[in-house]
Amino acid sequence: MKNRKPFSAFYYMKENRGRAAICIFMMFLATLMFLAGNYIYSELYTFEKEFEYSDKLVVVGLQSTDEEYRDFAAFTKDVEEDDQLEFVMSSALGFSGMQHGTVLHLEMGGWTYTFNSVSDMEKVFDHLGIEGDFSKCGHQSMIISQDFAKDRGIKLGDKVDRSFDKSLSSEYTVDAIIDDGSFCTFYIFEDDDRLGRLYIYSDTMEGEELYNYVRKLAGDRKVQVTESERDAVLPELQIFYVLFYVIDILIAVVLAVTINSVVTGQYLKRTYEFGIYRALGRSRKEVKAKVAAEVLLMNGIASLAGFLAIFLFTYLMNELVYRPNGLYLLYGSRIAFTGFIICDLLILFPLILSKGRLMCKADVTDF
Repeated sequence: MKNRKPFSAFYYMKENRGRAAICIFMMFLATLMFLAGNYIYSELYTFEKEFEYSDKLVVVGLQSTDEEYRDFAAFTKDVEEDDQLEFVMSSALGFSGMQHGTVLHLEMGGWTYTFNSVSDMEKVFDHLGIEGDFSKCGHQSMIISQDFAKDRGIKLGDKVDRSFDKSLSSEYTVDAIIDDGSFCTFYIFEDDDRLGRLYIYSDTMEGEELYNYVRKLAGDRKVQVTESERDAVLPELQIFYVLFYVIDILIAVVLAVTINSVVTGQYLKRTYEFGIYRALGRSRKEVKAKVAAEVLLMNGIASLAGFLAIFLFTYLMNELVYRPNGLYLLYGSRIAFTGFIICDLLILFPLILSKGRLMCKADVTDF
């Protein structure tokens, strides 16, 4: 076993700490794509609760408050008579959501829901699983989450209007703050004269099934079945994913070329070493396995150090920066893992293959 020790990957790293440290640091940089992926997906994460609510609540409105009212009234009657559906009705007027921040310092607009009364809101909230104290709510009340309130610096009882957020069309009082983690804006606006929006929900259906059921019930009638927020938002955010993967590949190529140059210089200095291995009877397969083991060991150490550093960074940023402002940087996500794997493999495969072949050519008789 003692004679096999110099042929081990760990032995090389132990005896060449400086060279190995350089390679490990450069491979460490690849793990930063994992952090970048978490930042990208954290943007989408701010919509997760809104997607959940939208899957359970279909919004149907008048296309015109005058011409299509007859179709809307007929559709409302069909919904009322359908045993599988429940609904509440609200004003046909439009209400915009306030802007909120993100970990990438982008301004996003949240989904909005407007109810004609506190009792209607509580019916829907009960279906969505939202709890809170709504005893102070009434006409022109606004209900937002604790995270939203932290992000915008809002306190219970504050009055907000267009001077606070340009999306607002009137003055509202924040009469309830809920703990649901969403960036939705819920309004109560009593308007019995202009009812023209239905919030439809079901105890047996949700998501695509519910939307398709409502669309089928609407048929050719001129009512506006609003698409789910998931379908509305995800296509707009695809550009983030495209840019991330393009940047991911570009960085991988740059790192691969740079690391390959550094490692090539190191392995050229070891040509005599590998020539001796070949002279002692080590096969090409064994030489390639040794090169692969060295590269993979350095990559494993770099990845472990990178993930530990990212975890610590994420924890500190969440506790000191993001959570106090109602935001959250994810510790892991599918896009982050995918981005890291792509970057890492684009570095490792060419490196292992090229250096393995290079060292197989080593011949002790060349010296």
